Amino acid sequence: MSSDKMFFGEGFGRAIVINLEKGDKLLESIREKLKEENISNAVVYGAVGSMQKLVYHLPTSMGPTSNDKFITVQNSGPIELGALSGNVIDGEPHLHIVAQDREGNYIGHLEEGTEILFLAEIVLAEIKDLNIHRVKNDHGVVYLTEKN
Repeated sequence: MSSDKMFFGEGFGRAIVINLEKGDKLLESIREKLKEENISNAVVYGAVGSMQKLVYHLPTSMGPTSNDKFITVQNSGPIELGALSGNVIDGEPHLHIVAQDREGNYIGHLEEGTEILFLAEIVLAEIKDLNIHRVKNDHGVVYLTEKN
């Protein structure tokens, strides 16, 4: 597989603000809104909010493939959304989260099942004319590459 290092779009399109309410699923709602608006590529500008359940994973290995640890945080009170960063490539969000509750700090790759407590506001900017997608290498690690 070719490992290109840089890809170019043609600038930014729409600014998108997603407003979520109590009980909404964070990642699933973002995916749904992207699909509804036919947004293939975007960058996360920022997010604020709180969660009642956080599901994320992080790598636990330095080997050629990632051995991920999946973690669920809930029932310890409100979880503050400190930061959400990442991108959307070919319609699929790749998002990392920083959060905190009274038990500690949490940083990792956002997973399905994360639930909003009071609200969440996510701001994205659409990237126009970017022709890339993610492809797994021989070790199962996903990398960006040009679409044919």
